[in-house]
Amino acid sequence: MYSFVTKEDFYERIRYTENLLEKYGAEYVGEFSRRNLQIRTDGTSVREANEQRVYKYDADFIRVDSVFFPQKPHIVLEFSDKFDGPYEDADPFPYDLPKNEFEHEVRFLLGVEKEKP
Repeated sequence: MYSFVTKEDFYERIRYTENLLEKYGAEYVGEFSRRNLQIRTDGTSVREANEQRVYKYDADFIRVDSVFFPQKPHIVLEFSDKFDGPYEDADPFPYDLPKNEFEHEVRFLLGVEKEKP
């Protein structure tokens, strides 16, 4: 992945994002299986199967995904009106934002005005 972040640390941030979805009222509704092709900055690629948790928030189904930019990985929320998609990406944001800024990004994408305790 990257020399400055472990896969475990990055996936921990994905889990943190999922916890924020639940904090703001999204309901876990199931798993979505897919195979990803990741192209690394050195030009090599790897195909990886993964399970993504799917959440329902208002009329939207939401998945947490990742985008691997050359500088650092980003988190992206994907939205759809159906469980099995197609999903559209929202604007990605850096995985390593301070927690208050990170939470603000999630709230913004959900359309939540104020932070819940």
